[in-house]
Amino acid sequence: MNYFFLYQTLKAQFSSGAATHTSGDRAFGFLSKEFHSLNNFPIASDKQTAFDIELNGDNPNANFSYPVFHPLRGQASDGCIILLHGLNERSWDKYLPWGYQLANYTRKTVILFPIAYHMNRSPEAWSNPRLMREYVQQRKASSPDVRSASVANVALSNRLTKCPERFLLSGYQAATDLLELIKSIQSGALSFIKKNSQVDLFGYSIGAFLSHIMMMAHGNDKLSNSRLFIFCGGSAFEDWQGESKFIMDSLAFERLHAFYNQNIMKVKNPKVKEIINNTALGQAFFDLLSLENLKRHGGNYYCSLRDRVSAVVLKNDKVVIADKVKRALKGMRVDEWNFNYSYSHIMPFPVASNKLVNQVNEAFERLMLRASLLFTT
Repeated sequence: MNYFFLYQTLKAQFSSGAATHTSGDRAFGFLSKEFHSLNNFPIASDKQTAFDIELNGDNPNANFSYPVFHPLRGQASDGCIILLHGLNERSWDKYLPWGYQLANYTRKTVILFPIAYHMNRSPEAWSNPRLMREYVQQRKASSPDVRSASVANVALSNRLTKCPERFLLSGYQAATDLLELIKSIQSGALSFIKKNSQVDLFGYSIGAFLSHIMMMAHGNDKLSNSRLFIFCGGSAFEDWQGESKFIMDSLAFERLHAFYNQNIMKVKNPKVKEIINNTALGQAFFDLLSLENLKRHGGNYYCSLRDRVSAVVLKNDKVVIADKVKRALKGMRVDEWNFNYSYSHIMPFPVASNKLVNQVNEAFERLMLRASLLFTT
């Protein structure tokens, strides 16, 4: 299938609210399901900014919808895949072909679930370059040495610089939301997925980090039948290189790394302390902060996951380094690929040039087939 055509078609249909996309005799439902998050951890602050939305009555993080690809017309699917996106993403566009093709190859329902304060769980203003330009100028004026500040990352950069605790708290909220979603799927609450269906995870970038933590924490109980496919992720937190105009600026990246790699044991926020000390998710998060932490429990975590977790990393990825992933996922299947075109962590399947049609098609199909193999065997 032509990736460029698929991307453009799905993007147009998704933005217009079209109900289905049909390929041959197969009809895919573009469902939209509502979700209410019961977890929210506001950060108290003496000085509120435009990005401190936790206390707002209309905070979109609490009530939102998630898109669904359902591959079987009039039938409930036997299985589900939840696809988790990258850090600081505000649009589902690039993931639409991923969800479509995973559903196509596996015949399972694919849910695109937004991480807390991302996608449609964040204000639309954060995606508006005209509105964000003023904040970039303010940030550069107050921190002249900042690198990679942009209209795309200023909201996230501001929030994490001011309160790095948000990284853990929003991740914990997303993880508990996902566990609630999985529980509802397996109870039969979603009519288009069979009761007691296996629920698998496809994690990309920070979505891989989140799903990795979830499998470490609950791979032997709540996720005992789940499988995880990791793409462009899998390393310990200390080995991530998150500075990017599309992710976060240097000031936020340095603050985040210092907080979690050097000062996490000194944290004063009571909710952060409670999560780390008293929950399986928090302990897994702490263990995945560094390779040293991971080694303390790696054998216990991974002995039952070896056949259920698989990863593909890219040789030229500058955000998630291939060798670091291999170290963190030692003993598991990790394939290092190198596509024969110019790609990046942010855009592994570029759509800007028609000259790359064949190469991108081949790479995309290879990845989707690789992931589908894990989910169907």
